[in-house]
Formats: sequence, structure tokens, C-alpha cells
Amino acid sequence: MESLDRIKVWNSLSEKSLMYLSGSLKKVSFSKKEIIVSEGQRNRYTYFVIKGAVRAYVLRDGKYRIAFFAFDGDMATFVPGTTQIISKLTLEALEDTTLYRISNSDIEKLFNESIELANWGRALLEKHLIECEHYFTDYFRGDKSAQYIALIKEYPELLQRVTLKDLADYIDLTPQSLSRIRSKIK
Repeated sequence: MESLDRIKVWNSLSEKSLMYLSGSLKKVSFSKKEIIVSEGQRNRYTYFVIKGAVRAYVLRDGKYRIAFFAFDGDMATFVPGTTQIISKLTLEALEDTTLYRISNSDIEKLFNESIELANWGRALLEKHLIECEHYFTDYFRGDKSAQYIALIKEYPELLQRVTLKDLADYIDLTPQSLSRIRSKIK
């Protein structure tokens, strides 16, 4: 299957496990602003970004609460292979985006049949938990100027691929406050 090497979270897999996994993958495409899965909708898939960008969010009281962004090579699901089929997040394409998807039942079956794939799934979950902890301890609640500087140093693609409004929502600022911070830094 083409583009398998583009998914960086697969780099640790052996050729055998990668081929085993690829037998269950389906390539799907979404246009910019198209919803991949809506909060409260049944979601039977785990997604990986081949090319493009995805944001995951909840909408509360008319305000977006962005949980994460996923770019080329990233997993665009919070918990891989979860048996929970009602989505807690909305996934939306920020650009024209191509994904691989695998049904959660297939990925669970692969986890049960292959210790390497099960360990890989555990590692993906650990990675997301660490990123979540990092986000809440380093970005969400700290000094907003320091958050912005750290965020763009660590993830420079955010400035090229995410709107300033989405970036402001991600670090819990108004767009106006983010503009003031950016003007002081330049």
C-alpha cells in the first residue's frame, strides 16, 4: 500500500506487523472544513493522517475547545482502537486531507493477535497521555505569552497550518489577546 512510510507513528513497527496492519486499512479523503466524525456520532474507526491537517474539538457554550491537532503522519484519534463507539470529539479536516482508517474492531483484533501491535497500541496511548499532560501543565494554564512562545518553538507548523483563532482556542485565549501577545513578541 502506498504512503505507509508517511505515517511516522508506524516507524517502530516491523515490516511483518506493518503489512499485517495494512491489510485492514482504507484510504479516505475529506475536503477542507469537512467533518470526519461529529461529537455524539458513532465512530467505528481509528484514523491516521497521510496528508493534511485535522483538528479535534468539542463545542461548549458556543466556544470551541480544541483537544488536539493532527498533521501529516500523525494519528488523528485520541485512543486507538477504543471500543467506545460514541465520539466524545468532533474531528474536522482543516485542509484537504487524506487519511488511513481502520475499524476499531479490526485494530482490536490485531492487538489481540500480535504482541508487537498490542505494545505499539499501548505506546500510542502513552504518547497521547503524555501529550495531554504536557498540554495541561505547559500550555493551557501557564503564562499565555510563555505558552505561545513555547508552542510555536515546539510545533512551528501550527503557524503555517492553523488559523490564529484555532491557535487562540487551543491555548484558551481570545483571538484579540493572542494578537496582542504576538505583537509584543515580534
